[in-house]
Amino acid sequence: MLLVPGGALASTAEPAAGASAEDSGHGLKWFQAKHGLRTTGSVDKSTAKELQQAPDSELRKVFASPADLGPEELANARTVIGVGKGANIPEQGQVIALMTAMQESKFVNYTTPVDHDSLGIFQQRPSTGWGTPEQITDVPTSSKSFYGVAPFGSNPGLIQITGWETMPPGEVCQAVQRSAFPDRYAQWEQFARDLLAQEGPTVPPIP
Repeated sequence: MLLVPGGALASTAEPAAGASAEDSGHGLKWFQAKHGLRTTGSVDKSTAKELQQAPDSELRKVFASPADLGPEELANARTVIGVGKGANIPEQGQVIALMTAMQESKFVNYTTPVDHDSLGIFQQRPSTGWGTPEQITDVPTSSKSFYGVAPFGSNPGLIQITGWETMPPGEVCQAVQRSAFPDRYAQWEQFARDLLAQEGPTVPPIP
């Protein structure tokens, strides 16, 4: 039944004395309980569908800080950072990649499409030249595709976007992704910066 392999997407802290679960408001189990789903803390097909349809205001409560990412999703985020380091992508570029993956998947490596044929943490589509399903669902490979350093694919990645270093980060995300919802990336900029500050110092480069 699991759409993606592995464990919990996000942790859920117990509410403080006198506080309700609604007041704590963070984590995937809270989201599942609110939507009448089994509170497993992992992403099955029903939870994935609800996450895709949830409004941004709710998702910002579910994922209020990097602490709300589960171990597998955090490992995927670290891979994005490591690939960026290995390709000599500046920290600003790593932030942009983290923003994009956060908006597209919350770092869940989707191995089954939820929207059209989009797969992986960047929701890249085989039908639009991002690679094979196997390449897209391999997190290091899809990260290289996003950065524009993969030896395949027909789409411009980050470093092919002229002037990306001085553009607003959300606009760069959109220039790579060409989403139908271009304004949604910017909301995750601070989350991405906090995530890079938290994890970046201990992530080794991935060649």
